[in-house]
Amino acid sequence: MLGSTLYLRLKGNAARDAKAWPVAEAAYRAVLERNPRIARVWVQLGHSLKEQGLIAEALAAYEEANLIRPDRADTIHQIGRMLNILGDHDAALANYERALALDPSLPNAEREARLLRSRLEARRNPRLTGLPERLRYVMLGTTGTCNASCVHCPTGKIETAHVPRIPMPMALFQKIVDGIADLELPITDQVSFGLFGDGLVDPMVVQRAAYLRARLPDARISVNTNGAAFNAKKHAALNDHVFTVALHCESLVPETYNDLMRPLRAERVFPKFEAILATFPGKVLVSVPVSKRNLEELPTIREWFLSRGAKEVAFDPLSSRCAEDRSVFDSLALDPHPIRCPPEIMDDLIVDCDGQVLVCCQDFERAEGIGNLQTESLAEVLVGIHRTNMRKLLAEGRHEEMATCSRCYADLRDQPGAEGRSNRPLKEARDTPQTERLVSISR
Repeated sequence: MLGSTLYLRLKGNAARDAKAWPVAEAAYRAVLERNPRIARVWVQLGHSLKEQGLIAEALAAYEEANLIRPDRADTIHQIGRMLNILGDHDAALANYERALALDPSLPNAEREARLLRSRLEARRNPRLTGLPERLRYVMLGTTGTCNASCVHCPTGKIETAHVPRIPMPMALFQKIVDGIADLELPITDQVSFGLFGDGLVDPMVVQRAAYLRARLPDARISVNTNGAAFNAKKHAALNDHVFTVALHCESLVPETYNDLMRPLRAERVFPKFEAILATFPGKVLVSVPVSKRNLEELPTIREWFLSRGAKEVAFDPLSSRCAEDRSVFDSLALDPHPIRCPPEIMDDLIVDCDGQVLVCCQDFERAEGIGNLQTESLAEVLVGIHRTNMRKLLAEGRHEEMATCSRCYADLRDQPGAEGRSNRPLKEARDTPQTERLVSISR
């Protein structure tokens, strides 16, 4: 009998190590049929059930282990985790605190208890009345550095010399992600890495994607890039976490590309396009801001990328990016019109690399700040007076009173051959929020 039990435990452990959870579950159950007083096996059964998403059953297994050995901090920690997932937050916190009292050094327990305590306090705090029910887009400046300074973009030019060029500190990034998770705010569209910088320039992009996926498993992550910084060895791990790699390309004609996307060079970047398409099959969305310089080659661009496995090629309206000097934009734009967004854009969360919260993803000069997550909590920013006032101005059509909106122009068009998410008839485009029309992947 002993040999049979030992064999089954070893079989269960081998299946556990191989992540063959149903096999592990069956082996551990067979052990417990022979001897139901082995606390460690009940714990392993709980792990096997948890990994299969059977949370209530896992909780029951951990509780059986706790009845046999009530002094094991790790078992109590697991009970707290299951109760937290099942929504019994007060009981979960009590178990976290009991586990930490037995073992203050228990891995992850202190952090999880702190996050849960913050969530409970937030729910009971009357100051949080007015929180949005959801976030549409979350756009994070995971780095302030871009390796390009496109001719029509303020990045790298004197008007944005005051803007920080640093990677977002990891602690700040985690604070933002934890804030969204703790407030239980669903993200209905996507989380974009790369606001005014290039997402692949960020040295921590893989770690950020993994952290966000763990805390917000339903969020769709998009990494915005022009492709020049792509390194297959470093960035291939993103495939496990991202929904989209948004690739910015303005031309496939080398002379045009070199001019529009200075100082990038076609001979260095174009080979990386093929490597990106091969590394992220079915995930690459190509963003092409349409201008007088590339209008004639749109069908060629579309065919080139789609034939190599791109998920989509989107031909996006050229934006003035709220620049005070529109001379370059006007020389490239096809049919620019003033953009006047509705108040729904205030359901977006736009945070630059230093924690500055902005109203608009086109505010390259950062003229319209409404908070800073270095010093404020996410809840404080979302219910803050600055955000409330901005929503009111937009709702009342007082766009001319805002530094960004008063200078915001973009093409609105339905161009032949420019099939993509941004191609809508003129009237429909005018009635569509800017962040949907000026797709956030356009850098």
